Amino acid sequence: MTTYTEVPSVSGAGPPTGTVTFLFTDIEGSTRAVLALGTAAWAPILERHRALIRAAIAPSGTEIITEGDSFFVVFRSAGDAVAATVAAQRLLAAEPWPIEGGVKVRMGLHAGEGVLDADGSYVGSDVHRAARIAGAAHGGQVLLSEQVRSLAEAALPEGVAMADLGEHRLKDLQPQRLYALRIEDVPFVDLPPKSLDARPNNLPRKLTSFVGRESELGDVEALLAGTRLLTLTGPGGTGKTRLALELAASAADGFPDGVWFVELEPIRDPSLVAATIARTMGLVLTAKRPARDVVVEAVGDRRVLFVLDNFEQVIAAAPLVADFLGAASNLRIIATSRIALRVSGEQEYEVPGLPAPPDIARLSGLERENLPAEIRNPAVGSIGAFEAVRLFVDRAASVRPGFALTPDNAAAIAAICARLHGMPLAIELAAVRVKLLSPAQILGRLEEQLKVLASGLRDLPPRQQTLRGAIAWSYDLLERPLRRFLAALSVFSGGWDLEAAEAVCPNSYGAADVLEGLTLLVDHSLVRRHEADGDVRFEMFPTIREFAREQAALAGEDEAMLARHARYYLHLAEMAAKDLFGDRQRSWLDRLEREHDNLRAAIAWATRRPDPETAVRLGFAAWRFWQMRGYLDEAWMRLEAMDTAGWPLADEVRGRLVEALGGIAYWRADYDGAARFYAEAVDLWRRVGDDNEVANAIYNLSFTEILPLMQGTGGAASARDRGPRLLALCEEALGLFRRHGNRVGEGNVTWGMGGLLYFLDRAVEGEKHILESLAIFREVKDRRMEAWALHMLVLIHLRLNRAEAAEADGRAALTLFHAAGDLSGVAMVLGDLALTATKLGDRRRAGRLNGVAERLYSATGAALSAQVDRMTGLRIDAVLSPEEIAAFGAEGARLSVDEAVRYAVS
Repeated sequence: MTTYTEVPSVSGAGPPTGTVTFLFTDIEGSTRAVLALGTAAWAPILERHRALIRAAIAPSGTEIITEGDSFFVVFRSAGDAVAATVAAQRLLAAEPWPIEGGVKVRMGLHAGEGVLDADGSYVGSDVHRAARIAGAAHGGQVLLSEQVRSLAEAALPEGVAMADLGEHRLKDLQPQRLYALRIEDVPFVDLPPKSLDARPNNLPRKLTSFVGRESELGDVEALLAGTRLLTLTGPGGTGKTRLALELAASAADGFPDGVWFVELEPIRDPSLVAATIARTMGLVLTAKRPARDVVVEAVGDRRVLFVLDNFEQVIAAAPLVADFLGAASNLRIIATSRIALRVSGEQEYEVPGLPAPPDIARLSGLERENLPAEIRNPAVGSIGAFEAVRLFVDRAASVRPGFALTPDNAAAIAAICARLHGMPLAIELAAVRVKLLSPAQILGRLEEQLKVLASGLRDLPPRQQTLRGAIAWSYDLLERPLRRFLAALSVFSGGWDLEAAEAVCPNSYGAADVLEGLTLLVDHSLVRRHEADGDVRFEMFPTIREFAREQAALAGEDEAMLARHARYYLHLAEMAAKDLFGDRQRSWLDRLEREHDNLRAAIAWATRRPDPETAVRLGFAAWRFWQMRGYLDEAWMRLEAMDTAGWPLADEVRGRLVEALGGIAYWRADYDGAARFYAEAVDLWRRVGDDNEVANAIYNLSFTEILPLMQGTGGAASARDRGPRLLALCEEALGLFRRHGNRVGEGNVTWGMGGLLYFLDRAVEGEKHILESLAIFREVKDRRMEAWALHMLVLIHLRLNRAEAAEADGRAALTLFHAAGDLSGVAMVLGDLALTATKLGDRRRAGRLNGVAERLYSATGAALSAQVDRMTGLRIDAVLSPEEIAAFGAEGARLSVDEAVRYAVS
């Protein structure tokens, strides 16, 4: 028998904390009494009951809540709590009640940790445990937990003994050993507790704790109250069975005639379902009567709950479920299935993965920088609040005692749970690996999840021992054409839409039937549908996709699928590139963000195959997206791989590649590299004979020399020498653009000339060119360059000591960059506004804006943005002290992008 040690509770004016004992009480049958007597007659009885309870608890207890006929009281010691309940039951038993049978109060005691939240309310599992124990008691009965028994047994009041009632399963809890008080002068209630074991049922005992799912359990409890058939759906490994069992235990009080868990996994023949239910209930079957009739007769009008587990492989028996419900009016059914039953009255509930932290490493720069600071920089407290993390730690500790969430492993565990999409089975299988591997090592191996998550508990069904088994179970239920379609869809990375599926997989399930195929795969829980901003997308869990890719490779169809996939996403990327600077800029950038994993996959395939032209065209079409959304390092890695591959490329194709390379090098502040690529682009396009491209290459090349000039390289002499030549280059480009009526190109070069004049210390002249370019950009609706023109005006205003004008144009530029989701532009203009705040004398604002700008420079890799702001001649550290920069900067760095923009424009 376990012995517990009582830690003294904390005394003080407020409720006690530390080790305390909780008491819950209420009157049995109070609702019936009120209805029978009427409110007026019941009121004095209720008041007398309260007075007696208060008289008993007053010497040592703290009354927390009194509601209706119930009390919640906390005691500093278990002995005091037992003494108070004994006194209360004696007073209640001695009272001459004016109603037959008297007033019977049930009481439950449990000792545990007294923890108060910010509102001063008790919270934690020990409070719930005490309430469950009280709920299991009968009127006139006092039930105690093992903890109270251990702490109070040695000093029981005179005339009091304890009766061991054995282990009992209480709602939401693992089996508890319960005790009842035998009190002299109080009739002993010799009835077993009202636990799950007190009614007919075969619910399996829990061997592991039920972690999380509080929200989902509340959802399904509400649904079951309003429907007679509740089907929990989802792919293998999402925890449907465990949630169904918890729901059944939670709802058991409403089904006094029986709760029956029916395992359908062993059977595949739908005609055996009725017989399986009958045998589970312990009914006798004969050849003379159908099993269906035996079950219906046994249930009759009794209040019974069936839990039909793994219905998907006997889905043809769905009409039998409807038949049972029609024949037995008080029967309710919970089904778990990877496919909805599709019968009248069914309420479907798709079981989601456990809430998990975001996968920081795989978020876009914009998504990452818009997260709250505590999620961007995960700490043990914030990560430990996620249910998926709690499950991982709980299961890991079961194989490696002492395992805990720490600052060293928090980020890796968060990423594991995110990569596994909160799937309970996957998380449990991953947690088992901590016996040999660290969380960081497990994370590093998750690219091949089916191999890493390949061994589980031997006492589970084969389909639940590994993820491969769980997925193969669902795959085997598909008809052959649907299997082929699932394999074809595995070519997509990170999801897809209907248009993409019809373009890439037209022959996998029949062109006219792609929508039908998707519908069936969603029904089978192998494909997930989700909607965001009015767009419907589909995706697979990574483990299902990995399995499906294996099937495609075995069928020899993977290369053809990958080629179609690359062609489709090349077309999409090139469409986006043509329309990336107009009014639809944000829409296109967001769409490319959603399809980024598919673009990556297409580029990787074209580079590996190799298909040089497809690879280069994809890289060129994507480079502006990469720049604006903060993927500069990735862009450089992918484009440099193409450059060094030694592919023989046509001049036009090579011209696109070096332009993209030059642009990324420029944004990374590698001016020598940018100049080298842009000079090659000029030669290539002259050879091709495309004046527009020649002009664009000259314009780009001029900027690779403007930037070192902006930094002051070579001093005043360098400015005098380079300035005229750079202006001449711009004039040449401007002439070519005007000759071909290219207003976009004309606006770009005019803007570039304005910037060059600014950095030659001719700000007034430069302003005229910038204003001219601004008019052109607004004319052609180039929102990106409109924002850049406003940015240059900010710098000019600051040079000319017009701080208010700088702030106005800076806010306008920031609004445009933010609307487009251009993270590099947002970072740059936040830096502009930090400098502007120094001119306006707002030190805290300057420090905060500088702090968030510096964080974004680092996050995006946009060294250019940082250098442009640093070339203005204004310095934050010339105005703010190091302590102010650190303190105010830290405040700013905590802001998300959206919060920073709202702050900057307010």
